[in-house]
Amino acid sequence: MRRSRLLMTLAAGLAVVTMATVPAVQANGAATGHGRAAGRGTFTAATSIMDRSTWQFYSGASGGTPRWSSDIDQRVSVLHDDHRVYQNVGTPDRVKDLSVISQGGVVYDKALKRYLYTSWTEYTYEFYEAPTPWGPWKHFTPKDFGGYPWTHTKHGGYATTIPSKYISADGKSMWLQSNVCPCGGGYPAGDFWAYTFSLREMSLTPSVPTTPDNPPDASRDLAREPGTVPVERATHFGRAIYNDGDTTQSEDDWNDERKPTSWWGYTWPRTYRLNQVAYTTGTMFGDGGWFSSPPKIQVRRDGTWTDATGQRVTPSYPTSSAAGTHKTYVFDFDTTTGDGVRVIGGSGGTQTFTSLAELTATYR
Repeated sequence: MRRSRLLMTLAAGLAVVTMATVPAVQANGAATGHGRAAGRGTFTAATSIMDRSTWQFYSGASGGTPRWSSDIDQRVSVLHDDHRVYQNVGTPDRVKDLSVISQGGVVYDKALKRYLYTSWTEYTYEFYEAPTPWGPWKHFTPKDFGGYPWTHTKHGGYATTIPSKYISADGKSMWLQSNVCPCGGGYPAGDFWAYTFSLREMSLTPSVPTTPDNPPDASRDLAREPGTVPVERATHFGRAIYNDGDTTQSEDDWNDERKPTSWWGYTWPRTYRLNQVAYTTGTMFGDGGWFSSPPKIQVRRDGTWTDATGQRVTPSYPTSSAAGTHKTYVFDFDTTTGDGVRVIGGSGGTQTFTSLAELTATYR
């Protein structure tokens, strides 16, 4: 058994809400088959699961109440997501234009009263949650491992599942199982390091309604608040640590994808007031490392990212390698509230990526 040291902390939108009681049934609501865009629900009593005549298929809802039919032709999707990732990649003959619904699994997190569906693409994990097996399902976060080659310290995998045995009593900590063979390009031939029962720890931080109460304090970096989760398009080297005060390090979001947009930011399990973000660049390379369009600040409220108003940046940001290595740009904006903040803009250079050393967020 291989245990990965990569810790995934996910809090991008998982919300704890009050829900109706779910019947004690066996569920098979996950889509299987790489590339499908929909999942269907099939239910029967645990004691008669081998008796096809007892099966009932989800056939839609009426007034919020699910409908069931023994006629398989009446079944409808419980989860439908058509968006695709990695539509254009740089390396010839690499897999691209991928559906986000794929081989994975559904598990019930009893403590959080949520069903969790774990899916994958060639390069990412995709996470969904719902109050019942028939939905409504919500995509609450991806985890992007970037393009090949992968390493022993940063790699994705396929057939993502969360064994119910490994979910903690409070439902917030669990282990995700996924492995990868040395046959698709991620690992060199003969390297079976990750082709095992491969576990990585994952934690979920429920988002709860809060009233922002943080007073003005220029010395309080909100990026270091309890429960802070870094969010970005990808991490080239797998280091999502850019709130430690070290402005001499460098991470970037090169992932072999020809992508239009990059971002670096944080989400929190509560709401804060804020009006300033300081972004320190990482290394500038000949083929990328900068924003190709003027970066701007967005704040997340109710799960939606919106532009902050009254934005101004000091010094002015050049949309080229002239942005410089380890140079700090301070974004001031009108005081606002949110449970997330990010700097976002066009991905720069021929390899379309940006870099970062440090990102702070404050309410001054």
